Amino acid sequence: MASVAAVAVLGLATGCAGDGPRPAAARGPVVEGKGDLSAVKVLSGVQLRHAELGPREVAGFQIEKASPGSAGGGRPSTDSPPCRPLVVALGSQPQPESAASVVNTFSKGTREEGFQGLLGMIRISSYAGDGAATTLGELRSAAARCAGGFRMKTGEGQAQRFEAVRMLPAPKVGDEAVAYRLDNAVEEAPSLVTVVRTGSTLSMFFATNLTDPGAVEIPERLVAAQVAKVEKLERAEQRPTAPPPHPAPGGGEGGEAGESSE
Repeated sequence: MASVAAVAVLGLATGCAGDGPRPAAARGPVVEGKGDLSAVKVLSGVQLRHAELGPREVAGFQIEKASPGSAGGGRPSTDSPPCRPLVVALGSQPQPESAASVVNTFSKGTREEGFQGLLGMIRISSYAGDGAATTLGELRSAAARCAGGFRMKTGEGQAQRFEAVRMLPAPKVGDEAVAYRLDNAVEEAPSLVTVVRTGSTLSMFFATNLTDPGAVEIPERLVAAQVAKVEKLERAEQRPTAPPPHPAPGGGEGGEAGESSE
């Protein structure tokens, strides 16, 4: 399926770890959000599955469960410490480590309209303590510091060179958000990243377009729909304790493919 190819194109890995833990001094600022994050009960993997978008929940897009190994294995790495948060985010286990995570791919188009070139991934992760705010703060700081670009290697050892990192207007959803663009000199196709924090949960969006690089986007209505489901779950007085009754995106069973833990 076209959407699965997005995983490899973006350099994301659903089954590999990022760089090792970084010292506290290397972390970006923690941006204060709403409420006391240390007292928030984080969402489990089973609960996160209730926040996943359905296969055709957002008109004009096909959403599927990301399959393990679709982007290979190994650890993405970089020789540029200030840019490491950007590289770690392209792996499956960003630091600080998330408590639970679910991953889906999306593509623009329908069975009737056909594939329209836009490929992407949505990763929803819950964090203990201030992990979500710390992660978003690190990404914001790294994107600003690495405007001149950086080099990295994928988990398979493939060299990647990003000519520039450009800050983009962040969507006005969630408690806070950051958005940036990675200009990949090797693939000659830019990638967009948007990260939205809702309480102790991050919704991360990655997108590229190989058919028409100039048309790459992270659609606002897709972001809004996903964040709305996370917000509803975060604010629920009684959170679900069992998996959702409906099939996982793509018609699979259970949802283990994109889930790192419960």
